[in-house]
Amino acid sequence: MGTFLDMRTSQNSSSNGFPNTPLSTFATSPSLIGVIGLQTRNVANPIVKLEGTIGIEASSLTFATLTILFARGTTNPTGGAIIYTAVVGVPTIAVLKASTQVISVCAADLAAPAAAETVYTMLAYANTDATRVGPESFQGIAART
Repeated sequence: MGTFLDMRTSQNSSSNGFPNTPLSTFATSPSLIGVIGLQTRNVANPIVKLEGTIGIEASSLTFATLTILFARGTTNPTGGAIIYTAVVGVPTIAVLKASTQVISVCAADLAAPAAAETVYTMLAYANTDATRVGPESFQGIAART
């Protein structure tokens, strides 16, 4: 049976319509969606579960994809170790209409280091013009075995 260590949430938006900002289309500079610091108390091999949700709107003649990344070790979008990558198709509707999609992903960091605190970030980018319309939430929980 596991022992609870810490749980954190970074909630940027709890509803549709916010933050209403463009989503990066560059893998080299993805948009920062959330940051959490899990206090793992120097436990060796903690089990860390991460979950994230992002709502995007895309209007395009081409099929849109959203890439969601979870990184460990920094709040810098281009630094840290990428521990999880998900590429998700986003339905698009051409001509004056946009398609809103809320996407949720979850992952585990089974190689988390023994540290007093480990920082995790959720990042995202799209292959075409898209807008972050919410909701946006990123959370993690750490336990020891």
